[in-house]
Amino acid sequence: MPYKLLLTLFISTMLFSFPGLAQVSVEKFGALPDDTLNDREAIQKAIDYCKKNRVKQLRFPPGRYIIREEKAIQLMNDVMDGKMGRNPQDIVYTPYYPYTRGIHINGFSELEIRADGAFFAVQGWMEPISIENSRQVSIQGITIDYDTPPHSEGLVVRQEADYFDLQFQKAFPIRNNMVMLRIMFWDLTKNRLQGNSLYFPKKNELLNDSTIRIWASTPEPVTGTMALINHMFHFRPAVLLNESADIHLKQLTIHAQPGMGIVGHRTENITMDGLRIVPAPGRYQSTNTDATHFTSCKGLIRFNGCSFEGQGDDATNVHGYYQVITAAEADQRYTIQMEKQWGTHAMVLDYPDAGDELELVAKETLEVVGHYKVTKTIPRPKEWCTIIELDKKIAGPINHYYLINRTRIPRLEFVNSYVGSHLARAVLVKTRNVLIENNTFRESTGTAIHIGAEGDWREGPGSANVHIRNNRILRCGRGDGTNDDATAIAINVKAPAATVAGIHRQILIEGNLIEGDSSITGISISGATDVQVRNNVFSGCKNPIVHKFSTGLRFSNNYDGTKPIPSFSY
Repeated sequence: MPYKLLLTLFISTMLFSFPGLAQVSVEKFGALPDDTLNDREAIQKAIDYCKKNRVKQLRFPPGRYIIREEKAIQLMNDVMDGKMGRNPQDIVYTPYYPYTRGIHINGFSELEIRADGAFFAVQGWMEPISIENSRQVSIQGITIDYDTPPHSEGLVVRQEADYFDLQFQKAFPIRNNMVMLRIMFWDLTKNRLQGNSLYFPKKNELLNDSTIRIWASTPEPVTGTMALINHMFHFRPAVLLNESADIHLKQLTIHAQPGMGIVGHRTENITMDGLRIVPAPGRYQSTNTDATHFTSCKGLIRFNGCSFEGQGDDATNVHGYYQVITAAEADQRYTIQMEKQWGTHAMVLDYPDAGDELELVAKETLEVVGHYKVTKTIPRPKEWCTIIELDKKIAGPINHYYLINRTRIPRLEFVNSYVGSHLARAVLVKTRNVLIENNTFRESTGTAIHIGAEGDWREGPGSANVHIRNNRILRCGRGDGTNDDATAIAINVKAPAATVAGIHRQILIEGNLIEGDSSITGISISGATDVQVRNNVFSGCKNPIVHKFSTGLRFSNNYDGTKPIPSFSY
């Protein structure tokens, strides 16, 4: 082969192959750890460079990176000053409300971010990491926290009948008549949240530069507890995964967020190894609401070796949406919508793809009464609706039914993980093909594991093929988020007529250690078919197992302490 031809082939190979194998550091673009400069734009330049040049690995040297944006700071101040109303969520947590992103990973086919020891010091309320329209993205090692915490923590130093006083450290910038949506109370003696929270206290007043008086009655005595004050419920998550696939989050830590920790929407295959959504050292709260939340996803969602504590809602919630049918355009053409008062958790449109399979669900009972295939879809984000064409006509009045996308119901594995004390439930299951194994759930205020179809929240569907085994479930179900008085596991249906068996099916509960805290019920089962409960050990529960509106139940070889519980089938 002629020399010139060989040289041409060599140069072509280098030009077209080498960039895809390269790695680059954010330092090259001016993002230097531990300086006092805002690194947001420099990091984004590095990300954009990787996309343009097909660089597959982006590295962060260890250290502190400032992620700051002025509009995000203004939003934070407006909320804290009461300019966004009594409940700012009503304004900022609405479809397509404009917001600030920290870094935006958009349109990638492959990217690995190696950031062991990198600390994102966020300034202003924003979505620190956004991953959209991308495949094969992995992030390892980043810690996310806020320089100004998006919640406040103060020690209750005095309590009277109609007010109590809180003393704050300097890290929490307090002010007169501060916006307070919810106050959770961390019992410093028992090292856990009290069972019930206080919502929308009457008023508050700054007594001095470190003390606030709050006028309200509390569910329990609170002197000596740490009050955790939320100034926002839902807003943007710390990490958004939207319209993406094959995402791997490894050893990612989230210490705080004025909203949820991670939200995944219309994303396929999400793996979390060593994820930590826990308070920063010396603090007691992490995220303001759910640690993680996954909607209309596909493939597998897997948690392995993860830790959660102090979040203001569930550790995870995995579900699809019950959408209403608002119009019949033709025999097989319909308009569907997720009602605006619920929105979606990413606050972007949820819609089916052509080829997706939908279930027709009776609103009254949440029974599945029909199956359909989507032949055409026209999403209309600005109108917050989707026009769909189906393979056949829907029989009966459309206002009697929901449609839910069974194609976007992912498998869930929640294994080898720890969930410490937090508000509400640990694992909320509204999906199919589920494994919850080898975990410790400690002192959630709500039922540890909830298998639910929740028509009131438009979240479903009924679950199937769920295995819950070899978990330690300790003193959960003491207050907010407790379902049917169950400390460990509740299976139920929330619908106007929740009396139908078989909404949930094929559930195995085995080998779990369940310790109640003077609890009424250990496991509660309702609206289910084909449930096996075996080889579990209960203590501290008045009624280890209760059931109603269910068939095909088998209970065997369970113990209340060392005392066998009689086996039976129903």
